[in-house]
Amino acid sequence: MSLKVLHAGTQTMIMDAGRPGHRHQGIPGGGAADKLSFAIANHLVGNRWDTPALECALGGLHIRFEHDAVIAISGAQMWSQNQGLNLPLNKAVPVDAGDILTMSFTRAGCRSYLAIAGGIEVEPFMGSVSTYMPAALGGLDGGPLKTGDVLRIGEVQGPPNSLPGGHVPTLSNHVVLRASAAPEWDALSDAGKRYLFTTPFFATTATDRMGTRLKGDQITLDTPVKMTSSPLLPGSLQVPPDGQPILALADGHCTGGYARALQIIQADLWLLGQIAPGAAVSFRRCFEEDAPKILRAKNSYYAGLIPGFSF
Repeated sequence: MSLKVLHAGTQTMIMDAGRPGHRHQGIPGGGAADKLSFAIANHLVGNRWDTPALECALGGLHIRFEHDAVIAISGAQMWSQNQGLNLPLNKAVPVDAGDILTMSFTRAGCRSYLAIAGGIEVEPFMGSVSTYMPAALGGLDGGPLKTGDVLRIGEVQGPPNSLPGGHVPTLSNHVVLRASAAPEWDALSDAGKRYLFTTPFFATTATDRMGTRLKGDQITLDTPVKMTSSPLLPGSLQVPPDGQPILALADGHCTGGYARALQIIQADLWLLGQIAPGAAVSFRRCFEEDAPKILRAKNSYYAGLIPGFSF
């Protein structure tokens, strides 16, 4: 079974759950930028939650199915059609050999996940097929899909599933992220601390899978910070000298030399993948002792629905 890429879109890549455990080698965990939507799409078509699927950023993907298949699309509110008929989000639907799927543009969010029953079959690298463009690892030749690419589809794993309405994530063009204080929080000025939690920032065009540069009130430091490179994680918010924060995303650097002001809690990391250029981003204070409770509650909410999945 296979499908053919007729138009690759803005940026479409093969993703799975990522390759954790290699940050000491300079390779981030990566994987699906929005882990929740990725897992939901796989669950709907009867795949294991971590089965390789397509991550389509900002639309433009056109593909032709060479065989009958079952597909599901989750994530950004992207206008998608099969043979000219609108497709629903978060629902498994059958497609026939020769059908052409188009994913046009996003109305809210940034990335949609297209899962096919059986998953995408490619050779793994360091335990993962996820594409990591800065080092040209994974996927097809380490980069986004290209027009003319042909992808192999694996054997069907199980019957399609449905998704209860309460488990459908709500996305908008204003992303609200809960965050705890990071190591250099105390170096920020009182005004800088206040701005981070009271005024929205906006994602600039310098936004990709590595990170997003935010524009808003200038965040100043009371105490100058002279740092050698220190560890960074997805969700680390850095404050460079110009006072305009940088938020690390799924493929972000493993180390950095700017003051780390905030760390997005693990339960909200999936939302980082839905920050599109121009989106508003707000931060809400989460005390360190509350983050594990929120994570346990989120994991419990989805554990009975998607076997093996956790945030």
